[in-house]
Amino acid sequence: TTEALDNVHRHAHATHVEVTAAVHADRLHLTVRDDGRGLPPGTTLEQLRGNGHFGLLGMTERAEAAGGRAVVVRGENGGTEVRVDVPLPPTTERTA
Repeated sequence: TTEALDNVHRHAHATHVEVTAAVHADRLHLTVRDDGRGLPPGTTLEQLRGNGHFGLLGMTERAEAAGGRAVVVRGENGGTEVRVDVPLPPTTERTA
């Protein structure tokens, strides 16, 4: 989420940012949503890489390396939404 928030600060010109986190079963779900100018329609991660913007690409690669995924989409009313879904490490049960 740090990379997503940094992108909001540097690029989005947003007035509102919403960060949510939830745990479902053994997975952590994070969402960063802003009301900024958003990605140009049809923008792909490969296009961003070609233009020297590696932050979102790195974020998706880190999520995949952890066994999860990151999705970056343009919001319906503008802005950008980043959704990250990663597995949680197994918990260790304590015995008395």
